[in-house]
Amino acid sequence: MSRLSSFSCVSRQLAFYRPGSWSTCNVIFNQLKDLRPYSTVPATFENALLRDACSCSKCVDTSTQQKRFSTGQIPLDVHPKWAVQVNKNEEYEITWTAQESEDHVSVYSQELIEQLASPLRRYNNRWRFVRDTKLWDAETLKENLVSRSYDDYMKDDEAFKDVVLGLYSSGLAFIERAPTTESTSDLEIVVENIARKIGYIKETFYGSSWDVISLPDAKNIAYTSENLPLHMDLLYYESPPGVQLLHCIANSAEGGESVYADSFHVAYKLLEVDPISFYTLTKFPITFHYRNDGYHYMCTRPLIELDNFYMNPTPEHPPVRIKCVNYSPPFQAPFEHFVTQSETAENHAEFRTFLRAFKAFEGILYNKSELFETRFKPGDVALFMNRRVLHSRREFRLPPATDADNTDGNYGRWLKGTYLDIDSFHSKLRQLSGL
Repeated sequence: MSRLSSFSCVSRQLAFYRPGSWSTCNVIFNQLKDLRPYSTVPATFENALLRDACSCSKCVDTSTQQKRFSTGQIPLDVHPKWAVQVNKNEEYEITWTAQESEDHVSVYSQELIEQLASPLRRYNNRWRFVRDTKLWDAETLKENLVSRSYDDYMKDDEAFKDVVLGLYSSGLAFIERAPTTESTSDLEIVVENIARKIGYIKETFYGSSWDVISLPDAKNIAYTSENLPLHMDLLYYESPPGVQLLHCIANSAEGGESVYADSFHVAYKLLEVDPISFYTLTKFPITFHYRNDGYHYMCTRPLIELDNFYMNPTPEHPPVRIKCVNYSPPFQAPFEHFVTQSETAENHAEFRTFLRAFKAFEGILYNKSELFETRFKPGDVALFMNRRVLHSRREFRLPPATDADNTDGNYGRWLKGTYLDIDSFHSKLRQLSGL
């Protein structure tokens, strides 16, 4: 017995076929206008898959919107008992039957059937905002960079939406004129308030927020006055932060300019000029670690991660879609693959292939045209996508009147930072995008 239910997206007609036994359920309805508007687009489902999509009150709790059953409870022989019906709300009703269970009635909207039938519709229902991604170099970023005042961001819905959408689109956005009178003991920390307007804060071993100041015997290069090269934060975590926020409280230092680069733009340029290097960087493992001050974190991942769930090319998306980039030389551990003398010559060659690819990536990344440079003013807040936008800081020198380990809050260069999980950011992004 076949266990397929077929929906052909052609017209508003409805049909159900019974070739000798209950084997196939064909429902014919409006074609998918966003897929191929002038052609027949048949869609065939496993009966069990379609039964699993039922959202009636017996299957999905009306309050929590959570499923009341497990997919494993669906009988393998589930099939339509009789012809599919169209109710007064223009919805499709299917009565399911099976040897080991009672009959069950499911109701499906045309919108749901189209979503199940169309990969593009499913994609748009969750990731429509992806098409708004704008790759950039230093010059093109100036045309798309979003910056709003703190008061507007906190009080005006449109300004808030501009910042969130701009942050996703370019991977970088700014807030200006935020309060700068806080101290480390304040209960209300401005950068945390800014972050919580988007979603919940990702607490790390640095706490819910932290101070970026120059300290003696620092446990992290960020807490020195040295040049901090381009990097991403906490890649030694299994789930690194998705968004980072940095709020400038004070800055009288000489130097210390902030530098940003779009790693996606760099990676796509590498794909265009050197595809072998690009694909090498999607496979070769790099271990990142933090082993200091009583902590030992590590995680291994490739430099470029591809999105394997939405690989079909469309007019809006390239055939290859990058999910994230992992680049943080200050926190790289020694390589653990293909490096010992006992390894084969072939594996040594593989490491050299990776090294060549890594150099090719950096050759594009450190081109001056890729680097957007700016200087923090007190009250400035930078928000950036931690798995896309690389950030760095030039070396700086504190004024003679300030002390690196000042304890009264009068630091020459003082930033406060916090993180957001990518999931909470995407949730807010979907809500603002009407998904």
